[in-house]
Amino acid sequence: MNSQTARVLGSAALGAALLAFQAPAGAATPGAAKPAIAALPFALDMHADPGAAQVDAATLVLVAKKGSDLYVNTDGTEMADTTPRVLFQPAGDFIFSARVGAGFGKPFDGAALIVYGDKTSWGKLLFELARTGKPGISTTVAKGVGDDAHHGAREGSEVYLKVVRRKDMFVFYTSPDGANWSMVRTFSLPGAGTVKVGFSAQSPMGEEFRARFSDIRFRNATFRDFWQGE
Repeated sequence: MNSQTARVLGSAALGAALLAFQAPAGAATPGAAKPAIAALPFALDMHADPGAAQVDAATLVLVAKKGSDLYVNTDGTEMADTTPRVLFQPAGDFIFSARVGAGFGKPFDGAALIVYGDKTSWGKLLFELARTGKPGISTTVAKGVGDDAHHGAREGSEVYLKVVRRKDMFVFYTSPDGANWSMVRTFSLPGAGTVKVGFSAQSPMGEEFRARFSDIRFRNATFRDFWQGE
């Protein structure tokens, strides 16, 4: 090999290395559209494995893998923070709701609207399959330790869930039809004005669970009727 040939081959190798460095496998295409939901005028913060969050303009499907959970026990010695979720950060007072559809398999499969600060500070409004085999509503508020509550069974595989913020107070609601609401619980969180809000799914005992969120609604507004959240 003469020196000119070596220089040509060396330049080619260097060029290939630079291309490999600049365009790693699986890198996002510059200018590609980011996932968005038409009803939410916010950037979406995706916390999910590839394919586990399927977003279009009107719906979101979350696929929870085996063992996924968002949980803190009552003394803070056990916790899990492994659920797929899609979050956004609203400002001020708001009213946020969605229709939640669930094809339950194992106990504690569930779909939730959540308020999330970090792994020790969050609130969860959960439509889940109870150990009894019936769907129902449960909530957890975590502030270093968890405060679980169960709110009775619900008929069918769909329910409407709603999260409202007024100043530093959050309120959870449920509804069978998205029009007539029942207040579930109120709570506060540290840094209430800067937490994120969104969607989560879990399957702590199952192989996989799919949750579908549709009829998603959001508006910056202060409720006038506390009991309805409207």
